[in-house]
Amino acid sequence: MRTALNSLCLSTILCCLVPRPAHALEHMAAHPVVEHEPSNVIILEKKERFEFVRGDKQNPVWVREKTATTYRCNEFRESIPVVTFYNDYSRVEEVKAWVNGDRIKVKPEHRYYSIEDIFYADARICGFMLPFKKKDTESRTEIEKITLDPRYFTSIYFQEEYFTASKEISVVVPRWMKAEVREMHFAGAGIQSAKSYDSRQDADVYTYTAQQLKPFKSESGAPGPSYLYPHLLVSSHSANSPAGQATYFGNLQNLYAWYHRLASEVENDRDAVKATAAAIVKDNITDLDKIKAIYTWMQENIRYIAFEDGIAGFKPAKAQDVLSKKYGDCKGMANLTREMLASLGFDARLCWIGTRHIAYDYSLPTLAVDNHMICAVYLDGKTWFLDATETYIGFDQYAERIQGRQVLIENGDQYHLSRIPERTFEQNRQTEKRSLRIEGARLAGSVSHRMTGECTASLLSNVHQIRKTKLDEALEQYLSRENGQYRIANMRTSDLHDWNTDLLINYELTHNDAVSAFGDELYVEMDFRKEMEDAVIDTVNRQHDFWLPYKRQLAQETVLTLPEGFQVKSLPPALLIDQPKYAFKAEYEHKNGQVIYKKEIIIRDTRILRSDFATWNADIKKLRQSYLEQISLTKK
Repeated sequence: MRTALNSLCLSTILCCLVPRPAHALEHMAAHPVVEHEPSNVIILEKKERFEFVRGDKQNPVWVREKTATTYRCNEFRESIPVVTFYNDYSRVEEVKAWVNGDRIKVKPEHRYYSIEDIFYADARICGFMLPFKKKDTESRTEIEKITLDPRYFTSIYFQEEYFTASKEISVVVPRWMKAEVREMHFAGAGIQSAKSYDSRQDADVYTYTAQQLKPFKSESGAPGPSYLYPHLLVSSHSANSPAGQATYFGNLQNLYAWYHRLASEVENDRDAVKATAAAIVKDNITDLDKIKAIYTWMQENIRYIAFEDGIAGFKPAKAQDVLSKKYGDCKGMANLTREMLASLGFDARLCWIGTRHIAYDYSLPTLAVDNHMICAVYLDGKTWFLDATETYIGFDQYAERIQGRQVLIENGDQYHLSRIPERTFEQNRQTEKRSLRIEGARLAGSVSHRMTGECTASLLSNVHQIRKTKLDEALEQYLSRENGQYRIANMRTSDLHDWNTDLLINYELTHNDAVSAFGDELYVEMDFRKEMEDAVIDTVNRQHDFWLPYKRQLAQETVLTLPEGFQVKSLPPALLIDQPKYAFKAEYEHKNGQVIYKKEIIIRDTRILRSDFATWNADIKKLRQSYLEQISLTKK
């Protein structure tokens, strides 16, 4: 019974532990960020040894990884999952385990990473359950892996999923191997480093030791781990193999040449996609409109699936296959976008890019520098970047995650290095105008919305996630925030399939129980939505900076016509908070028998640093207090 239970637990845990990258080129670090509470199980000691060794004719250099980990159970009987990751260019050689010094049999499960049991990656996991019989049990594991190509050996993190009392990392670089080991975020981390020479192996040995390491902590809205944790960044430059000189990534040209070769090996059939491309643009006259049409069609008709397939996630799928299946990862979608544009005679290129999740840029020649692919097209001296994985964002609008990031553009045997344009909050505008009147205990009137950029993308994404029968019904549910008292009727929208123009929504509103009457006085809350009222950041438990999803401007105006025989008794005070990174504003005005309420929220910079938390929280509390204010009306 326990065996079956452990197998079930392992299956569940393996599914939870497999990293689900936002985009298909997310490269797994040596230790993915997986958080566990450290109260019961800790790592007493962990030793990792990475050694460059001679390989075979096809792959002249391998990296052998040996890991020995000793765990201790502090409180109660426990079983924990032990997992390691590998792919087509790595393999697990051996797995051993001991409990209180006694060797135990382990039969690791090997699984593909799957999504909905349909799509798979070449990323695999090997795992088993490690038992702790009782309190103070010490269990030990030894795992040996081989990475068949040193290009894929990129980073080593010090933090583990459990509190770690002692950690030692050794990197052995024979003199026939040229590799660079960079120390990242070591300041204040208490890591000791030493370099020695092993004459027997004719190798340089880099040794790092650390004590009392807190575990990885996964937090919503946190920067990627490359910003947060001490780690080693490894770049393999070249090797003197028996077959001659092997060149890896000594510089950016080497990195680009490898990317370009993989892309060039894809057997695209341009003629197979040309008919579809021609049909998409048949009603368009200008070249720019044709490019927009291809881009929008890709967004709407090719489903983005974050999976890796082939050459450890770096080689795009064939354009004709993505078109036929109607789904693809970022590489496949970028490749199909390029091929359809090229079939129409446009100068379209593949691009490699690291999203804001990654702290590095292309000054570092390593696969750890990027995690995404898009398409660029040159037209009349201007470069247009197309990321079809962003389903609902308009042409020449860019998601926060790629804005300002370096982009590596294919250019034959050479490369072109550029940057994605930076956008301000003005790209992402959201306005709401309400014209209301009081009818007993309810507010009634008309409402109009206008949205652009990532505000449009966010709304449409949420609406499509909750859609059950009709898109209009889902949109009403979203706009009412599922409040049964907020009734929407006669809704009219612009084309919900065209996000290259402003999204417009108009409807008639009845907001029940929105007016309170006490004697001769009426009280009305003018703000229904109260955006960001719950945006206070936990300063006790949160460890990392908080990154908001995107820059934005939200503006609301509500005009309330006073009922016959009533006048304003009091209006709430104005709110004016204007910080360098954000602004919160609210004001009330009594004019010509109307009360006009205006609110504006601006996010200029999405990165709220820990040093900003106290000010941010104080300002959010002021915003929340403003939301609680009511206008007071009294009979004349």
